Amino acid sequence: MSQLDGITQAMGLEADYFYSRYVDECVTLTAPDWRRLRPFLIRCAELGRLDCIELILSSLLDNTNYGSLLFEVAEELFHSQYNEAAKLIYESVSIIEKYQHSERLAVCQYRLFSLSLSDNLALNLRAATRFEPYANRLEENDQLEAIKHLAHVYVSLQEWHKVDTLSEEMYRLASIQYELSLRPKRKTSEYKKPFRPYYFYMLYARLLQAAAYEQYEDYEKAIEYAKLYANAEEWIDDSSEEAKVITIQFNEYSTANQLLYQLLAGNISILSDYVAYIASHPDEIFSGLCHVVKVANKFDVNIDDILERFQEHIPYKTYNSAFGEYNKPIKAEEYASFLTELGKYYLHHRRSQGIDTLLEGLEFAENISSDSNTIKCLKVFSQHRDWEDEDKRKRFNRINYS
Repeated sequence: MSQLDGITQAMGLEADYFYSRYVDECVTLTAPDWRRLRPFLIRCAELGRLDCIELILSSLLDNTNYGSLLFEVAEELFHSQYNEAAKLIYESVSIIEKYQHSERLAVCQYRLFSLSLSDNLALNLRAATRFEPYANRLEENDQLEAIKHLAHVYVSLQEWHKVDTLSEEMYRLASIQYELSLRPKRKTSEYKKPFRPYYFYMLYARLLQAAAYEQYEDYEKAIEYAKLYANAEEWIDDSSEEAKVITIQFNEYSTANQLLYQLLAGNISILSDYVAYIASHPDEIFSGLCHVVKVANKFDVNIDDILERFQEHIPYKTYNSAFGEYNKPIKAEEYASFLTELGKYYLHHRRSQGIDTLLEGLEFAENISSDSNTIKCLKVFSQHRDWEDEDKRKRFNRINYS
């Protein structure tokens, strides 16, 4: 590669000018030499020559000896964020090892799953369905993060029974590993650490299960689970700064969610308490506002003053918690649901902006392939179409049938 790059540079040509010919002469027409292939694959990734990578991979698929070598290159590219090139190689390794029940195959499928996630919920479901059978072949520490990402996909799709099942498995695995980590021998020995501490996954599993019971409208059970991820500092054997950040964040989640579940159960008297709490946590205001609109529609409460107060938080944007940026597909689905609920609220109170809000919600739901929100939006429109003007009704129908 150094010789080829030197010749190309001396001739004043583009760095990848001879790459196609290099593939023909050094790969296709002769026996592949890994000492040449490896640097060439990496250089192709750096220059975006995915076509050359595909040609090389097609010539190696029948040789199982290249599985481990290609996997190492894919990992290097993945960690260097050459994602498209890494995806091609992971796909090839998966084909080479498709009859092997190896951890390497599981890691390939996990990487492909991670790299396939986007704002398109339908494509995310396809990626999750493909990966899920391989999740339990991963090393235990990788399983926890993988299950979390799978759960996120099903949260965004509102598949709550699936979320509940995955959360219980996450809690089971994390609690076993946490207990093992407390043993003296385990503490002093070297072992691969999880992406986050084991107790994080235990708490997060309970948070997801509480959310599932919220959707089941079993608010008493949801409150029980919300209490399980509060006051974790009382039992966590970790005095690090990270532990403090985690326990404080989950305490805040628990406080907010217990108020929310009481609200959804019909205790409207604490609405002002809930609004005051979310107002003191800026990154939680939009999510809280979504719940407030839902409560308003459920119990016919006027929240005009709350909507005006938090007007600047209504446009779609990303938010962060103590653990980093919130999952984008979940937030996108939440925003689509919010627009539907807000449109419903406006229409119920005979506000002219109701149909425009529903139209915005329908378009947003279509863009992220959220079938559940599309159906909800159409259902709300059908319940209020009697008083809307003909032009808006026609516009709604055009989007509906396009």
